[in-house]
Amino acid sequence: SVSFSSSSTRAGETSSSVVPSQSKPSGQTHKICLVCSDEASGCHYGVVTCGSCKVFFKRAVEGWRARQNTDGQHNYLCAGRNDCIIDKIRRKNCPACRFRKCLQAGMNLEARKNKKMMKVPRPPHPSPVVPTMLSMLKAIEPEVIYSGYDSTLPATSSRLMTTLNRLGGQQVISAVKWAKSLAGFRNLHLDDQMTLLQWSWLFLMSFSLGWRSYEQCNGTMLWFAPDLVINKERMKLPFMNDQCEQMLKICNEFVRLQVSYDEYLCMKVLLLLSTVPKEGLKSQAVFDEIRMMYIKELGKAIVKREENASQNWQRFYQLTKLLDSMQEMVKGLLQICFYTFVT
Repeated sequence: SVSFSSSSTRAGETSSSVVPSQSKPSGQTHKICLVCSDEASGCHYGVVTCGSCKVFFKRAVEGWRARQNTDGQHNYLCAGRNDCIIDKIRRKNCPACRFRKCLQAGMNLEARKNKKMMKVPRPPHPSPVVPTMLSMLKAIEPEVIYSGYDSTLPATSSRLMTTLNRLGGQQVISAVKWAKSLAGFRNLHLDDQMTLLQWSWLFLMSFSLGWRSYEQCNGTMLWFAPDLVINKERMKLPFMNDQCEQMLKICNEFVRLQVSYDEYLCMKVLLLLSTVPKEGLKSQAVFDEIRMMYIKELGKAIVKREENASQNWQRFYQLTKLLDSMQEMVKGLLQICFYTFVT
């Protein structure tokens, strides 16, 4: 099976396999509802959910359709910030956030009717547009952060390091907000969320830097921000060359594999979910369900890109090997992100 290489995992941790292991623990395995994390009763409207969320989603969509002839608006409004925690106990507290989670998980009222679509005439009113997982990933992708670097002044290692430290702090905050917006992530125990972010933040930042540099400069320079691009000349400054060369390796992999934007979005989520403690997570079953959901999304992104279906598995192998190699390529990059230059 293809996995994030266990040989390069951090001390005290194991890397999660991209392809689930064939061996299963003894005892019955229970499916988890991807909306509220209760025990799932089956696949309802295209998503593994419990019976309660199945009924809620059906009533919510049918109620929305019934109101289309009046004001066309959904009457669910969140009293908070549209980020309420939806779990087995609190799923009835906020219908707005519960319905949003149903859509994020990919629930579609028409999913079980696909076989009858050719026989049944279309309804007079269009069905609500249900966003795909990839569209959700695109919607929550963080905005580019400006560094505030003054390029009119002479470039020195000290000024570059100081700016990169400040930019890195802003990007960490952005990465945390992004992770909390991922479908399913906030269903994990809070300790698990913190563990995953603690061990993956530098990988996420480096991976995103590699993508930006590939997209904007075809991997020839390091595109930290629109106002801070490290070119070959700046890489020659003291303390810069070794770290920058290591970062360029990530860019070169993007160039070599010609990674698509959809593939990148899915791979970044899997990078967040790539390493777990040896003893497992407190909400391990929920974690496994979420990880499998994004593995499938990566498969869809590959199918969308590849014209030759026989190449899909090879492509999947290449991309997951890139995620494996991140363990080695990111070694030493902590120095360039948080090293304070001393004159």
